[in-house]
Amino acid sequence: MEENEKSLLWNSSFSVGVQEIDEQHKKLVEILNELVYLVGKELKDEKQNIDVTVKKIIEYKTIHFATEEKYFKQFDFDGAEEHIQKHREFSQKTGELLADFGSTGEKIHLVELLDFMEIWFVDHMLNMDSKYKECFKQHGLK
Repeated sequence: MEENEKSLLWNSSFSVGVQEIDEQHKKLVEILNELVYLVGKELKDEKQNIDVTVKKIIEYKTIHFATEEKYFKQFDFDGAEEHIQKHREFSQKTGELLADFGSTGEKIHLVELLDFMEIWFVDHMLNMDSKYKECFKQHGLK
């Protein structure tokens, strides 16, 4: 995959200091960048690759959310309810945007999906995920 000026680049401010979660975040950024690359191509030529990449994002975010939520429960994290609600909102909104794209096949809906996911992930990593850093650290996660 070629790097694109619109690619989301991982940086240390996204880190939560837990290797397992940071690696998952990096993987999500990598998959999002695959979609960025594909959106820049002709839709008719890349439909199958786009479908595969979107499916990877959905599957991987499910794994990632489950990892975070497992630790919330294990460590009785105070902010768990709010955080889990944000995960649900993300899943609902991406489902709606995917349905729009699936029903029309128009690139504009794919761009909307990509824009939403990029903005959401950056905001979520910087603002929501930072809230559990100290809790996870206190429980020995590295």
